[in-house]
Formats: sequence, structure tokens, C-alpha cells
Amino acid sequence: MPDTPVLTSTRNPRVRAAASLSRRRERVARGQHLAEGPRAVAEALAAGQVVEVLLTPDRRGELEIPAGVEVTVVADHVLAAVADAASPQGIVAVVATPLAALGDAMTGDLVLVLDRVADPGNVGTIVRTADAAGASGVVVTVGSADPFGPKAARAAVGSTYHLPIATDVRLEDVRALAAATGRRLLGLDAGAPNSVFDLDPAGGPVALVLGSEAHGLAEAEVLDGTLAIPIAGKAESLNVGAAAAVAAFAVARTLRDGATR
Repeated sequence: MPDTPVLTSTRNPRVRAAASLSRRRERVARGQHLAEGPRAVAEALAAGQVVEVLLTPDRRGELEIPAGVEVTVVADHVLAAVADAASPQGIVAVVATPLAALGDAMTGDLVLVLDRVADPGNVGTIVRTADAAGASGVVVTVGSADPFGPKAARAAVGSTYHLPIATDVRLEDVRALAAATGRRLLGLDAGAPNSVFDLDPAGGPVALVLGSEAHGLAEAEVLDGTLAIPIAGKAESLNVGAAAAVAAFAVARTLRDGATR
């Protein structure tokens, strides 16, 4: 795109429309969000979700952008006005948000349920962890940070487009679907008597519930049980993102090994 003019005004309607997606109400109303950086944009392109790409001149030709996707070349200061990151990587995409129904996110052996996890960085990290651990989906309850917000999407590094994510779900609805599909609803709780490493694989699929950073599990009474991560050192607990990684891989391994016996 050597002859494409470089847009230099932050007041351009297209730029302002993209920048407005930093606000949750705009993302919900338009069904779109932003992906930032080459990796996340490449994953969104591969998923066929990208509506428009805004990039700086030095990023021209870096990604293969299919026909039908609008491309806008912008000056560095214009991209900075759109991007959420303190140090933008020269490319941002407007992406159609791939929202999933609860039933689509709860189909496999392991599902991660984020119950009122408020920090967007933790939400994005857990989405990436779910992808890496082989979870079939992620469920995000009412009161959690938006997994399609800029900070969460950036922390997910493209995993946002690899598995179904159901948002604004009530935990009671998760409970009902888990019961109807023979899935154990197990919460991660530092005080639980049972370890994530001692899960019985014969009990069936698991929906693993991760509570808020500040208050833990809010509705433990709806769960089938709780699991703890044994702490060998002097640390009181783990950040919810780190705890999710340990627990997800432990449960995934147990379920996988149990299926091969």
C-alpha cells in the first residue's frame, strides 16, 4: 500500500470511532472491540473477525490483510490516541466481538469460570491460560471485567479468538447447566480440604470457578466442592491469574490421564 495517504488528524471520524471502543458501553453497543499489537491482530485476522486495521507507515506490508478489511495508515500520534497501551506497537484492529452462548462455552472436559474477577489483566491472563491448558471455553460472570476490553485483550495475546467466551452470565445459570450436563462445579479456594492435584478423574468434566481477587468465591453454596493449591512456602496465597494457571493445568492433566486409563 505504498500510495496510501497517512492520516494525521486525531479528530478524523474513523479514528474517533476506533478510540471510542476503549469504553465498555461502546463495545457492547457496536459489538466490536480493539486488538492491539501484531500478534493479537494476526490472530484476529486468522479468525476472520477484523473489520478495520489502523497501522503506522513502518508496519505496512507486515501482515497479510485480506480483501474486504479496511486499512487506514495513520501517524504515530494518531495510533497512540487509539491504542490503550502506553507503548503502542504500531498496529490496532477494530474487531467484531465473537461472543458465545453459555452452552457453547461449556462443552468439553474443562471450562474456566471467572466469577467477579475485576482486574482486566487477570481476566486476559486467564483466557490465555485456558487456551494453553486446552479448556473448551471460558465463562465470565456479571461483575467481572470485560474480556474484550483493551487491557484484557492485550493480556490474552490472541487467545481471545481461540476458544468460546461467554460473558455477563449468572453463576446460577452456570450451576444449572453444569447439573444438566453432568459437570462438576468446583471452586478454587485456599482453605479447601482437597488439593487440585488429588482430583478424582472418574467424577466427570469440570467447570472450575475462580473467585474475585479481593473476596474469593462469592457463592460457594452453589458449588459441588472446592479445591486448594497447596502452598509449600511462606506466601499466603497466589494471584488469581497464577492460581488459575496452576489449577487449570493440574485439572486438565488429571482429566486427560483419567481418560486414557
